[in-house]
Amino acid sequence: IFIAIFFSTNLFLPYIPIRYYYDKKIFHILFFFDSIIICLGIYLSGNASTDFYLIYFLIIGLASMSTGLKYLMINTTVFSLIYGWILFQKGHITGDMGTSYALRLPFMFIIALFFGSIVDTLIKDKSRSLKESEEKYRSIVESTNDTVYMVDKNSRFLSANSKFLSKHRLTEEEIIGKNFFDFHSIEETKEFSNRVDKVFETSQATHYEAFDKNQEKWVMRTLSPIIEPDKSKVKAVSVISMNITERVKAEDELKKTLNKLKETQNQLIQNEKMAALGRLASGLAHQIRNPLEIIIMGVEFLSGTLSNKDKNSEKSIEKIKQAADRTNNIITNFLRFSRKSEMVFKSININMLIDETVNLLEHRINRNNIKIRRKYAEESLKVEADKGMLQQVFLNLFGNAIDAMPNGGEIGINVKNKKAMHIAERIGYRDSDYFKIGEIMTVIEIEDTGSGITDNELQKVFEPFFTTKDVDKGTGLGLSLAHLIIDRHRGTIGVESTVDKGTKFTIKLQPVNYSIKKEKNDGQKKNTDNR
Repeated sequence: IFIAIFFSTNLFLPYIPIRYYYDKKIFHILFFFDSIIICLGIYLSGNASTDFYLIYFLIIGLASMSTGLKYLMINTTVFSLIYGWILFQKGHITGDMGTSYALRLPFMFIIALFFGSIVDTLIKDKSRSLKESEEKYRSIVESTNDTVYMVDKNSRFLSANSKFLSKHRLTEEEIIGKNFFDFHSIEETKEFSNRVDKVFETSQATHYEAFDKNQEKWVMRTLSPIIEPDKSKVKAVSVISMNITERVKAEDELKKTLNKLKETQNQLIQNEKMAALGRLASGLAHQIRNPLEIIIMGVEFLSGTLSNKDKNSEKSIEKIKQAADRTNNIITNFLRFSRKSEMVFKSININMLIDETVNLLEHRINRNNIKIRRKYAEESLKVEADKGMLQQVFLNLFGNAIDAMPNGGEIGINVKNKKAMHIAERIGYRDSDYFKIGEIMTVIEIEDTGSGITDNELQKVFEPFFTTKDVDKGTGLGLSLAHLIIDRHRGTIGVESTVDKGTKFTIKLQPVNYSIKKEKNDGQKKNTDNR
């Protein structure tokens, strides 16, 4: 019965949680329990043969050898006293066989001491080797700049390196038993738990990237299985958490730079298109205008000479005139687009120019039930510009906004000075950039609450002859001309739009004081170069 109890208690050994393997107290308690059970069995097995007691001694010896020589000798002493008392009680120490039985007691001590010393030496050597190996790998784990820890199947911490402990201001004893959830959000814990389950199921390492909300950084977590050598079964998972925030930021910056390069490439293609179109327009427009004038003269002649004109003839002649006039306007815009006319740059009060432009369109604005919302900077902002050309840009933008809101709406106008802080189109450190980082720009934002423009159309708004209006309502040259005029002012024009919410055009121009200062600096640089 007691032997059965002994073996049944030891069957629970494999199920002891892994964190208790680092604490030998559990083994000492189990060992003393086994020794007491066996000694009670010896004492209570009244009439059994004394030779059978040696089997008990063997069991005690084997049980205590792995615990240490000290515990082996303690158990041997206790066993010898009990065994000697039983021999004395049964009278085996006296008589012919007394000497033979009595010699068993010191013989057990000698055997225990001999084999115990051998086993103890082997265990110490093994322990020393294990300790050195443990210290070696612990030094590697502790010296790394990454957080390293170990968890069980339920994502509870079993151990952690000093990097992790110092970050959370805990000791290793305090971290044991805590859950991953105690240091991370619900979403992170769910993802981490799924990864841990996968490692336990497949016995394969895995890694993934995650954003640590508490620390506000990106980490790369590598989860590796810790396998029991004998059972080939995963008993825990080691985790290496590497900070990759800088890498992620660098990747984001690289993506942004790539997008900017694509935008610049598109702008170069656009500029090349416009240049090619300008060269084509300069020769083609005159060739079209000559026969067009003959057509207009012929229609005027027919209109004056036909005496018996019916209503259909009058309508036809009127439509021909309208089509000819529209064609003539297109050719005029075409020539204006292609001709590099001389512009007269003066100091222009940008707020007053915008107000004048709005007044010119007051009738259309009121007719379409449109409200104007102005937000100007407190100081009077002036730019170096050709007044007529710049007003043409504003007329075009306001006209497009009005057309986009046939049922009423609001046009927002925002004028301010702003410092160039980020690299963008024509904003940077290159000599060819219109604005350098740190310089002041005058920014004009014109925003409507109209129907908006789709993403596919938004990429083409500055292309010549592209328009979202009906055929008889737009030529598609207005925004191309606006882009050309702003570019000649060493400024930029951009557009943002959301369908059914509205469109915003942003114009960046050179302020007067900065333009003068820049011209002086450029002049000084040229004089220095000439000297």
